[in-house]
Parts: sequence; C-alpha cells; structure tokens
Amino acid sequence: MTPTDRPDAAVFEQEMRAQFVQKENLTKLFHLVLPHLDTEGPCLVYILTQADRIGHFALEQQILKTLYRARYERIIVITGPMTRPGTNPHVRDCLGDGFVWVETDDDVILAMGFIDGGIADLGKIHLLLQSPRLLIVEFWRQVVAGIHPARLVLPDALREHAHLELRKIGIDPDAPYVFFHMRTMKYQAGLTHHGHRTADIATYAPSIRRLLGAGYQVIRLGEPGLEPDEWPRDGYVSLPDALPDDRSVDLAVLADAAFGSAQNSGPIWVAAAFGVASLRTNTPFEHLNLPYNRDLTLFKRYRDRGSERFLSYPKILERRLPSVFRDADFAERRIEVVDNDAEQIDAATAEYLALLAGTQTPEASRQELFRALGAAYEAEIKQDPWFQHEYLDFYGYAHATAAIARAALTDDPDFLA
Repeated sequence: MTPTDRPDAAVFEQEMRAQFVQKENLTKLFHLVLPHLDTEGPCLVYILTQADRIGHFALEQQILKTLYRARYERIIVITGPMTRPGTNPHVRDCLGDGFVWVETDDDVILAMGFIDGGIADLGKIHLLLQSPRLLIVEFWRQVVAGIHPARLVLPDALREHAHLELRKIGIDPDAPYVFFHMRTMKYQAGLTHHGHRTADIATYAPSIRRLLGAGYQVIRLGEPGLEPDEWPRDGYVSLPDALPDDRSVDLAVLADAAFGSAQNSGPIWVAAAFGVASLRTNTPFEHLNLPYNRDLTLFKRYRDRGSERFLSYPKILERRLPSVFRDADFAERRIEVVDNDAEQIDAATAEYLALLAGTQTPEASRQELFRALGAAYEAEIKQDPWFQHEYLDFYGYAHATAAIARAALTDDPDFLA
C-alpha cells in the first residue's frame, strides 16, 4: 500500500464541496469579506486553515505575495482566531500593504482551505481554493523555474521593540547571532505521528559550543525547558524561557539572524521568507522541501528494523521513503529513522561555518551525484498516478539549490552508491 497522510481525500473533498456550495455557507463567506471589497478591481480571497503553525502561516502568505500580490489590489485571508495557541499574529505585520486578515471560527469555512478547486470568479471576489500541499508544490515548481520568492519585511517598530527585549536578557542584537530550533514530542503534544521529526537537544551541545566559539550568540526558539543543567550559557539564551509571553521577538530573531541551525520545522520557513539561510540537521528525506537559500542539509539515517546497516540513498529512493510522513507508516514498513549523533551535527556545523567563511567549497562531484539521483527519482514519480494525485510528484532535493552535508557521506562513503 502506498503511504498517504490524506486518507479518503476524494471523499473528504466531495463532502466539503457539497457543504460549501450551500447558499448558507456562500452567504457566510460573502459577509466575511464584504467589508473589505472597497476596491475598484476584484480581491483575491484565500482560506488559511493553519495559522497556528508558523511555518504554514509565513510560507503560505509568502506564496500569495509572490504569485498574486501584483495581480490584485487586495488579498483577503480568511483564517481562525489569532488567539489560538501557537499562533504568532505578528506574522501579519511582515507582509506589507495589500493584505487583510479576517478571523472566523466557522469550521466549514476554514475546512475549505483544504479543497483544491482553482480560482473561482465570483465577480468582486476571486476565491482561491487550493490546499496547502498543492499551493506549496506549485510554488516550488515556479521557484525552480526561475521566479524569485517575495520577502517578508520586519517592521521597524517591531525590530526596535525586539532589540530592547533582547538586550534585557543579555543578547546584543547588533552583534551576530544564530537562531537555533529543534523539535520534540512536546510540540503539539496531542499529535503522535511526528516522532521521526524530533531529536534530543543533548546531541547539539558540541555544535552550540562551536557556534559560540566562532563568535556567534545563539538564540533558541521553540519549546521551553529543554536545556540540561550543564548546557553552555554564556552567549546563549532560550527565548521561550526568557521571554515566554512575547512572540514578536521570535520574528525579529528569525529575520535578523546570520543564519539558523535547525531541524526541518516551521521556523526555517519563516527565516527563509526573510532571506535567512539554515543549516538543517536531523532532517528526514521528505517531499515538499525546497532549500532555496544558502542551505545545507544533514539528513537522518534509515535502516530496516533489526538491522545495523543503514540504507543507501538509492535504496531510500527506490522504496519511495520520502513519501512517508507518519511514524505509523514507517512502523508498517519496519523502517527505523535514526537521529544524527553529536559528532555528525558538530561536523556539519564546522562545514557550514567553513562554507560561509569561504574557506571550504562543496564537493561538486558528490553534490552533483546527490542531485542527479534525486532528479531520476523525480522523473519516475512524475509518471506515477498516486504521486500525481497526492501532489507529491515534486522532489526538492532534485534541484540546483539542494546540498547534502559531508558528514552524511563521510560516515558512509557508499551512501550515494
């Protein structure tokens, strides 16, 4: 069976379409946007269902700004209440003019954000019905074709406020710093499917010491209370512990960082939207990722359960494992996803610092082979009806901006063979 994280998608879409086209729901939608239709031309309306996930909040709005802002005088974003846990409402302030956010707790209206129907011309309203997955995939296709992603812009007042708060907790915002983010099972604790995307903070200690030794301050974002007692403190701060009630500072940190050291989770997409690159560690091989800044990726390792031998990259692709997104699906295939160890993370950090300093260059032949294997894989899945149906017929690591860390290749010289 081919894995999917969208069970019964066709049935879901059919049911939601049937509910949405009812006059009652169309009337609700019209009344939500009516106060904002005071423009000469039509307004684009988009339903953002996951504003409580900062990566989606920032990336989906960045996509709208890139692809549609020049075509519409106003973009009206319908979303859930900004008071929902996990929502950073300050993201709205970074999009610039022409965006309007309308909050609703109507579950039927919000669920329409998962429906794919293109742009419906309703006169003054042009309704963009596109699920996050399709929106992102179509955006990545245009990026690799040459379109430049629009940037989020941090307002001066927000930056000034954040700088003041950072100084209070011992960070000099005028000196270089790195944002640090990792994910544990505390993230959205009700969800248990993303264990393969988590890591142990203790394995990052040598890397953090290396960053501090290189003259960078380090600011961790995310969940509070992760640092062990022996954790380095001089020049390091856990923002959720130091400023638990001010999420505006998170955005300033992501916008102004020299770079990030992070897992593949929401903050890297916010940083990328500000033009900030990241060293990505403990990253599973997944679709829907396109590192498009000066990013470097250290991937997790895969092996059959009970085996000590890790799978090579061609085997990972042959088994279509980048299309697996949930712990249960890995368990069904008897696949273990193994974290990077402290030595690997530290080695990747040293490599990234050297790349940024210009004292080391990527190994062109192995990077080209890595991308060539991804390109062959993408060519195959583009012909596969299931991948087409699931909007997974795009593979970001097949393209020119993809780069794999040497640590993954040093540990296993035959990884690409």
